[in-house]
Order: sequence, then structure tokens, then C-alpha cells
Amino acid sequence: MIWLCLLSGTGLLLSGCSVLPEWAENRPKLEKPRLSLVDVQLVKREKNSKWEPRFRVRLKVENPNPVEFPIGGIECRVELQGMAFATGKSSEFFTIPAHGDAEFDVEVATELLKAMKQLSSLLRKGVASVDYRIVGIIHVEIPFLGAVPFDKSGTLKKSIQWDE
Repeated sequence: MIWLCLLSGTGLLLSGCSVLPEWAENRPKLEKPRLSLVDVQLVKREKNSKWEPRFRVRLKVENPNPVEFPIGGIECRVELQGMAFATGKSSEFFTIPAHGDAEFDVEVATELLKAMKQLSSLLRKGVASVDYRIVGIIHVEIPFLGAVPFDKSGTLKKSIQWDE
């Protein structure tokens, strides 16, 4: 009796597995979302520590896929002009529409000496654009996709701004 149940169960499993390749072929192949840095602003608030200033980094995420991407947060490290600048994370939930894009803010922190060195260097040069690299993980709320790593380099056409 046990053998009969095992054989029947195995037969059902094998017949179910034969459907999987067809399902896998018909589902869309998803591309990674594309990310770029839009803006960097110093956040002037009471809660800022003298030794750990906070910045607001505005990011743009583009979705090249035919399905919307629900995003559950992001973790990132920002480099400016080839130097480590700040790290941060956001657990803000938002959705990027299919073949669309969305912008959002991540608050990042840096060490005072590191930030001052980079900012003074940029201000002395009167830089109108800044080379950047942003590395991290986007938490995509799609089953079996999970965390999507990214590593994006580019040029920020605006200068760093002070928040009023």
C-alpha cells in the first residue's frame, strides 16, 4: 500500500514538473532597474550631529520592464570624484510603473572630516559637474527576485546644494 502511494505521488510530481518549462518560457524576462544620482543636498536639521552630517541623496530608478516594480527600500554607498562620501539606507516603499521611472530620497551620513575635505575640494575648483559612483542593493518586492545589486557611475550635472 505504501509503495502504491509513493508511486502515485511520484507520478503526480513528475507530471506537474513537465508544466514548469512551459511556464518559465512564457513569463517575461526581467531586466535590472537602472539607477542614477539626481542631486545631493546637505540637510540642516537640529538632529544633525556635528561629527556626522547628513545629506539627502535624490535617486532616479528606471524600470525597463513590462511589469511594475514594487520597491521596499534601498541600501547604498556614494562616492564623489572617486572618494568615498556617504552611506545610507531607506525603507520607503514605492512602486515604479512598467516602462517608467520614479525619483526618491535616501538620507545618507558621512564623517565630518571626509565630507569637509571633499566639499572644500569641490568648492575650490568651482565644479559645475561631479563624477559619482553609487553602489548598493535595491530591495524589490517581487517573489524570488529579492535584493537586486547595482553599481552605477555617472556625472551629476548640478553642484552640491545646501538645504535651506
